[in-house]
Amino acid sequence: MLHKAFAYLEPEGAAPWSGKLTLPHRWDKAFAGLSGKARYVLEIPPVPKGNPLSGVYFPRIGNQVEVYVGGELLMHRGALGDTRTDAAKSPLWMPVPASFLSDVEPTPLEVRVTAQPGRWGGLATPQFGPEASLLPEYHERYVWRQWAAVGVVFSLALTGVIAGGLWRLNREPVYGYFALCAPFGIVRYGDRLWETPPIGWPLWGGLMAFALAIHLLLLTRFALAMVGCDGPRVRQAFWAWLVVEVVVISGAFGAGVPWLWTLGLALLFPPAFFAYALSTRHAVVTREPEAIALCLASFIPVGASIYDFIAVRIPSAGQGRTTVLPLATMLFVLLVGWLILSRYGRQARAYQGLSNSLDEKVRQRERELQVSYDLLQQEHAQHAALQERQRIMRDIHDGVGSQLVGLLSLIGKGRASRAELREHANAALDELRMAVDAMQPVDGDLGTVLATLRYRLQPRLAATGIQVDWQVQELPTLDTLTPHMVLQIQRILLEAFTNVLRHAQATSVRVSARHQAALANQPPRLVLEIADNGVGMEGTAQARGQGLANMRARAQAVGALLEITAAPGQGTCVRIALPVVPQAPAPAMPATPAPAPAAPAAPST
Repeated sequence: MLHKAFAYLEPEGAAPWSGKLTLPHRWDKAFAGLSGKARYVLEIPPVPKGNPLSGVYFPRIGNQVEVYVGGELLMHRGALGDTRTDAAKSPLWMPVPASFLSDVEPTPLEVRVTAQPGRWGGLATPQFGPEASLLPEYHERYVWRQWAAVGVVFSLALTGVIAGGLWRLNREPVYGYFALCAPFGIVRYGDRLWETPPIGWPLWGGLMAFALAIHLLLLTRFALAMVGCDGPRVRQAFWAWLVVEVVVISGAFGAGVPWLWTLGLALLFPPAFFAYALSTRHAVVTREPEAIALCLASFIPVGASIYDFIAVRIPSAGQGRTTVLPLATMLFVLLVGWLILSRYGRQARAYQGLSNSLDEKVRQRERELQVSYDLLQQEHAQHAALQERQRIMRDIHDGVGSQLVGLLSLIGKGRASRAELREHANAALDELRMAVDAMQPVDGDLGTVLATLRYRLQPRLAATGIQVDWQVQELPTLDTLTPHMVLQIQRILLEAFTNVLRHAQATSVRVSARHQAALANQPPRLVLEIADNGVGMEGTAQARGQGLANMRARAQAVGALLEITAAPGQGTCVRIALPVVPQAPAPAMPATPAPAPAAPAAPST
């Protein structure tokens, strides 16, 4: 090692100095806050002829460098005074040809540097010797300094991307803190790989210091969030500490006071110690594997930071030592990546368990709803059956009952003839038969209803000598053909036939049923017609007839359209139009009072 050097130091703004000194020499210790030039003259001892190839290994040198051996320039890094270059970021190896060395007297080794304040300029103790022994040491130091930075950048980038993706999924702050701190760490540790930054000093130094400060503070918030201690006071302390760091960094690099950055680094320890203490307490109390892993992982960067601060940053001899924080940070980031994935996996399992629990609750609720629906359907069926019984009772009461009441009235008076009594009895029997026929299943087939009615009325019509022409076409299924609707249609048709028998004096009647397709302004319908060749009637008779009013009311109750056309001497035609497409039901038809006991049905004229 070449410990002694004769130095010529020219600080800007201060008196020059020259003399012997012992290496390492840190420019910031000798001339804090000042830029300047330095020229170190060392002596390489005589080297016998035939010795293996030799070289000089510089652990640290900077910031811009020119190296001369025997008065010849052998190496340089950047241009002297150009602040964009910083040779102090990596160790240097300079092979020295044997022709430049003397075997009888020392060979002068002159190192010229320009240094900037706060940039670790100066010269660490160089080593001269055989390449076989020094080159491996140089490679080892280079790997520790440079490839450790590569490892930190890669691990931060990978873990930061993972944390950012997880934060986008569930917006949990713990992932967001690490995703934010990763880019600042990448910039700071990646600076070691960038010998020529895009901007000069001291602005670049201030940006790197700020990146390191916010990176470490965000890591502290990440650790606090992992143990559930990220409340309002922590957020307020974070911003207050960040403001203090900005002020200190501005003074260190803006005002040229390097010791302020040492103070700024020292101020980063209290929040780190606080977070480590809380994570340790959380690990002891909970004994969870993640909490214990976080405690152990946090000890690595905290211990490395203490070592770098005490052994490298403060003493003058630290000029040639390698910081261990980058390597410790890489290990910490890898452990944190495992913690993040483990935490996410635990949360995913918890969410899956919650989802399964919710699914089971939903299925249980569906079963409860199905039971309630079945009970409701049962109640609805019971209610429908009750309504049907009430309808049947009402129909029997209004039909058969009214006829029987009229019959009893005639018997009570004792003046009715046998024929009148028989007519009332037949009318009551017809009402009963219609009520029974209406309850028979017809599956929407109106033709079946007409066939049944024909079977009931054919004997009576044949007994009067009236010829009946039945013209019933094939009819489509009528989905709305309920028992109530069947009964109302039967009553309308029976009323029409009764009017033909009693008042029309007809010799023939035509009964037709057909399907009428949809017209421009009318839906498709089923049309029933009863037309006779009797005496007909005048319009005033249609207006005042109670029987016709009952027929219209019954047609309205089932959503049908009733038309009656008649003229004196030209017969009568009763037309009923039933909609094929279901329509909103018409208001319920009020109970029609029973007709006078003198006749089985109210006359239409």
